[in-house]
Amino acid sequence: MLVYIKSKEEIEGFKEAGRIAGKILGKLLKSIDGGITTKFLDDMARDECDKHNVEPTFLNYQGFPAAICASVNKTLVHGIPTDIPFELHDVVSIDIGVTIDGFIGDTADTVEVGSSHHNDTMITCCNNSLYMGIEKARAGNKLSDVSKEIYKYAKRNKYSLPEEYGGHGIDRNILHSDPFVPNIPDYESEIRLRPGMVFAIEPMFIFGSNKVKVADNGWDIVADGNSAHCEHTILVTDDYPLILTARSKND
Repeated sequence: MLVYIKSKEEIEGFKEAGRIAGKILGKLLKSIDGGITTKFLDDMARDECDKHNVEPTFLNYQGFPAAICASVNKTLVHGIPTDIPFELHDVVSIDIGVTIDGFIGDTADTVEVGSSHHNDTMITCCNNSLYMGIEKARAGNKLSDVSKEIYKYAKRNKYSLPEEYGGHGIDRNILHSDPFVPNIPDYESEIRLRPGMVFAIEPMFIFGSNKVKVADNGWDIVADGNSAHCEHTILVTDDYPLILTARSKND
């Protein structure tokens, strides 16, 4: 397995892509309210990509028909936007990627309709595990240290994690590259983290069993219960990991 170390020039490209991805996601999340649809958010995402002169990474990726993955309630990830309006207390996950000159920023977060951001316990726990996993993404640690931290926190709070889905490496022009970053520990993985590695960490919490299935549309991944999905693209450094898709308070 090859995990590419990014050059200083490449890191600057990933920083810019991550910054814009985070900014656009922040705007989409603030727009979520009762009566809004995921199709409306997808149109907004396309407009924002045009405004920032970036490409929506997901659009036409392996045939995906939208600029964002918009997953509601039991849809865990990869939800195709629809015209169904949000109702109070719907759990909505938005995942977006943007590409600039081949450099990619990939990020996601989950909110509950009608509640303040991260008010829901499951959403809070998912976000907490994300930052706990990021804390372990330090040079010299193993990739499995990240997975173990997410897994332990989920189990402690009685949430399930899907076995088949998780984070991933990101290379220039390649959204999903090695390594796969599981949320369930892979004890066979002894990859040592090194400065210059870029990858996405993305915990997925399920209120119910970890069994999932693919919907009839071939994309939506459906869980037994409501779910939350949080993601940041990060850079391994000589010190604390750099969150490339971090959102400012104004985003």
